[in-house]
Amino acid sequence: MSEVIVAFSIFASVMALGFIGDVLSRKVLLPSVVMLMVLGIIFGPLLNIFPYDSLIAAVPYIAPITIAFISFEAGMSMDVYKVIHQTRRAAIISIFGFLLSMIVVGSFLHFALGTRWAYSLLMASAWSGMNTAIVNAVLKYVKVQEETRATFTMISLLDDPLVLISTLMILNYILLGEIGSTEILIKLASNISTSIFIGVILGLIWLNVLYFLRKDEYTYTFTLASFIFVYALTEILGGAGVIAVFLFGLIIGNYKSIVKSLKLKISVNELSKLESMIQKFHSELTFMLRCFFFTFIGLIYVFTGVFELLLGLACSFLLHLTKYAAAKIGTFRSPMAADVPVMGFIVGQGAASASMSTLPLVYNLPYAATFTSLALNLILLNNITSVALPFIAAKLTKKRRLEKI
Repeated sequence: MSEVIVAFSIFASVMALGFIGDVLSRKVLLPSVVMLMVLGIIFGPLLNIFPYDSLIAAVPYIAPITIAFISFEAGMSMDVYKVIHQTRRAAIISIFGFLLSMIVVGSFLHFALGTRWAYSLLMASAWSGMNTAIVNAVLKYVKVQEETRATFTMISLLDDPLVLISTLMILNYILLGEIGSTEILIKLASNISTSIFIGVILGLIWLNVLYFLRKDEYTYTFTLASFIFVYALTEILGGAGVIAVFLFGLIIGNYKSIVKSLKLKISVNELSKLESMIQKFHSELTFMLRCFFFTFIGLIYVFTGVFELLLGLACSFLLHLTKYAAAKIGTFRSPMAADVPVMGFIVGQGAASASMSTLPLVYNLPYAATFTSLALNLILLNNITSVALPFIAAKLTKKRRLEKI
């Protein structure tokens, strides 16, 4: 019974710290990610209030549920047709920037730590996306063109799915073990196809279920149970739960286009109110879970040495460099090129990157403690610099323009 009380006490305390951290971040104008992690570090490794072993034991349970919620939200918030038809440039910059960052940072980690390529690319993949909250925070006080604002917001929305899917695919490759390349390709193809099949089929079924239950109460609770079931079923059948849940959310979020394309006997107008309600409730619940998760990440932080800190600085520099290069190339001969000195420095990570960074701990991979420590150093630094550097760049750009006049 005492263990249950300890678990409840830890959970309640972390939730309270998460709420306090979010309130404080608004007061001091720091990204909430930074404040939450700092509070976690203070009450975890510094004051040693929470039992470290109990926290580590909870990682395999907390990380997957966080990932499932984030994946569903990422799917619901993405307008596929808008991405394809209206913001092709955003898709190109997002994919090119992600791949460039992953290859450069992964190569650096491989040679610096002497780890397998798969382990290095796993962590590089987790860190190669930028977070929507950081982009929005920068855009609040930095003036850019409306086209730039829309494009970079869309890039940040695209980055989370890229981080989730890419990192999970590399993890699956690692977990397959030492087998032949043909077997690996077959298993990966099976893994991905299983995930796609379950996510798409159950997503389409759930659209019809939602329409049938459109006038009933507590529909979100039922939907919550459904995507957790999708995650669990996919994992049981050998697929990647994250991919399936993302596609499940993608279908729910893009119901208007899907109903029209498949000519389903569903009234879009009747379903729209229900979809808005589900999205509202889910975003609030995901926000609460994010606060909890970032505080929890700070609590399990272990300072493994100056080398990891310097390594984090080097990785941060490479991420800034590659994202800047991607923005520079992606906006070539575009009016948005004038805003690259500002927007090209944003590399701040969110819950998707943080949750993916815990995978080595969840699966007890080699270098798990080193990667976790490195990830926290990197995320803290990147979120601070992603707010500070664009602001400094904007000031310098404005100064140069005034001098020319």
